[in-house]
Amino acid sequence: MVKRRGRRQGEPVSRDAVLRAAKRQFAMHGYDKTTLRVIADDARVDPSMVLYLFGSKAALFRESMKLVLPSDLLTTELARKDDDLGCRVVRTYLGLWEQPDTAASMASMVQSATTNSDANDAFRGFLHDYLFTAVSSTLGGGEEARLRAMLAATNLVGTAMLRYIMRVPPLSTLGVDEVVRLVGPAVHRFLTIPAEELGLDLPSQ
Repeated sequence: MVKRRGRRQGEPVSRDAVLRAAKRQFAMHGYDKTTLRVIADDARVDPSMVLYLFGSKAALFRESMKLVLPSDLLTTELARKDDDLGCRVVRTYLGLWEQPDTAASMASMVQSATTNSDANDAFRGFLHDYLFTAVSSTLGGGEEARLRAMLAATNLVGTAMLRYIMRVPPLSTLGVDEVVRLVGPAVHRFLTIPAEELGLDLPSQ
């Protein structure tokens, strides 16, 4: 008699278990090479259950990003508005790239978004509907707050691309403290200076 793999009959399927499996597989293999079957095997569920829970690989990729970069990681820092705000945000973001358990996921997330159209759409959805919404709400809400979040993000993502993905010196060889010292003030400026100094003509709700 062949022993059946997977969960015992009646054992509940954990959505979180599928998300954790997806996070692991996307980190190891990237979006293109990760299949729903591989994720299902990792989570010990039937592939049809993965589709039932998330609808598509792209939707699962988008949801798994929330495990990699939870919004409260940044909003907690943004809630403390002081002179160290920009540096704290940069240090928190760089910390994700410096830690082995999250660095691979961060790299996969960015690289997949730049090489696959479905992953790109999923990444944009993650940013627009989840991350920027949470961050802009902490900054006061409205289009001005959302734009501030995006301007700060250009510094963060650009730094990560050059330092961790492309590994371009001297940025890739600087210590974390040095990068924080250099990039932090730019992020702080976008997050805090008056709208008129940024040349913005947007309603601040």
